[in-house]
Amino acid sequence: MPSWYYEVVAPGFKYNMTDISAAIGIHQLKKVNDFQQRRQEIAVRYSSEFKSLPLKLPLHPSSSDIHAWHLYVIRLNDDAPLSRDEFIEKMFEMNIGCSVHYVPLHLHPYWRDTYKLTPDMFPVSHKAYEQSVSLPIYSKMSDEDVSKVISSVKSLLS
Repeated sequence: MPSWYYEVVAPGFKYNMTDISAAIGIHQLKKVNDFQQRRQEIAVRYSSEFKSLPLKLPLHPSSSDIHAWHLYVIRLNDDAPLSRDEFIEKMFEMNIGCSVHYVPLHLHPYWRDTYKLTPDMFPVSHKAYEQSVSLPIYSKMSDEDVSKVISSVKSLLS
């Protein structure tokens, strides 16, 4: 299995914030605007640099809205020179970690097995899954880090 892969095997709730996490989070809230602004700068740069590549870019918000940019998800087009999994592997070889933050419900064992779901029942969702990649985007990324991601993506998709 790839390092990004995960499965939901039972229904339930996601309770995972500890008291220590909450204490840190309170202090991080003071920096949230700076964090968001930096991620937005990176997102704008990515979108500008990637616009001619064979992929779908995330939509940017209207001028009256603010996007968190906690993820920057691209979707490889059908004419991309490699598959999503090959793209992620090559990025890892270049020391750039990517992920897939979207594994549709029909692939998780609990829902798949309980409701007898198959990919052909959800063709649009399944195709989005097969093409989606989350690129690195975090507030501590240096301009050099961002440039490395951009040059690596371009080298694989140009």
